[in-house]
Amino acid sequence: MKTDKLNPNVQKSKTSDFISKINYGPSISLFKKTFIFDVCPLRKLIIAIFSMVIVPTLIFAFTPTQFLTGDVSMIYASGMGFVTWYYNFSLIFPIIIITSSAPLISEEIRSRTMLYLVSKPISRTRIVLTKFTALLLYGIIVSFSSLSIICIIAIIKYPFSDIPAYLGMNFLYSLVILFFFGGMSVGLSSIFKKPRSVSLIPVMLVIFSFLVLMSFRPLLIGGYGYGPNLYERYALYHYDIGYHFANVFMWISEVFVPQIWNYVGMLFAIFGIVIWEWTGETYEIQITYYYHPIASLIYLIVIAGIILVAGIIFLNKRDISG
Repeated sequence: MKTDKLNPNVQKSKTSDFISKINYGPSISLFKKTFIFDVCPLRKLIIAIFSMVIVPTLIFAFTPTQFLTGDVSMIYASGMGFVTWYYNFSLIFPIIIITSSAPLISEEIRSRTMLYLVSKPISRTRIVLTKFTALLLYGIIVSFSSLSIICIIAIIKYPFSDIPAYLGMNFLYSLVILFFFGGMSVGLSSIFKKPRSVSLIPVMLVIFSFLVLMSFRPLLIGGYGYGPNLYERYALYHYDIGYHFANVFMWISEVFVPQIWNYVGMLFAIFGIVIWEWTGETYEIQITYYYHPIASLIYLIVIAGIILVAGIIFLNKRDISG
């Protein structure tokens, strides 16, 4: 049975082995230690990538080949564009990032290895930013590797016309997810003592924004053209993280695939991006434009940045000896 994470002496030994190598510099040594032992051990990496790949793989496996003829879009086929956005990058990827980043600072303090770190020529601010950088690299590897595997499987299934666009738009969007939830979790890890407490807030945010509110948002908007638009009347989009993420995703996607609204636009009614309007013959989607996508991107970056900076400030003033 492995007890490394439960044994402060083992944790301190790993830390001292790396940080003591001053020839590499304390920041580089801490980065290597964080990346190799804390966020990206091989088993953890494999599980993360598998979790990201399994659902898209099953979709490809059960998609009848006879439906894939001519110049078929991978983003449109079997709803893969929405599935990737929702399953991979609204649920699984945030959870991976949150659980990986939650212990980065709080566990160092709990195991008292933070005392050893601050005894070296490295500030607490640099400790947080170095660990955050290691987390970013891990997230980039997970995102790019999983998307690449999905694309390889897609090529085996059928020569889709937009595989590079699928890879590009989802990878760029994953960086937004990575910075937001990584920055939030690392900041909270510098404030709270227990990793479980650190994980609670961002995980609840994921559940509320992408599961709970998703079910009620269409009713708030007016139920496909019927009833008052309470979502707009009370400006709930100001506080709706799910809306801002969807807004940014569609903006990035439109750069790669201009016809993205025709492919998955109607599905984003459940995230407030569009409203279904009855024309007398059929329903048409009307983009809401509550926020410009760039404003939504800035909104998300600022929230994560504030929490990360607040965590750094709190850690610099915090007594870590007890």
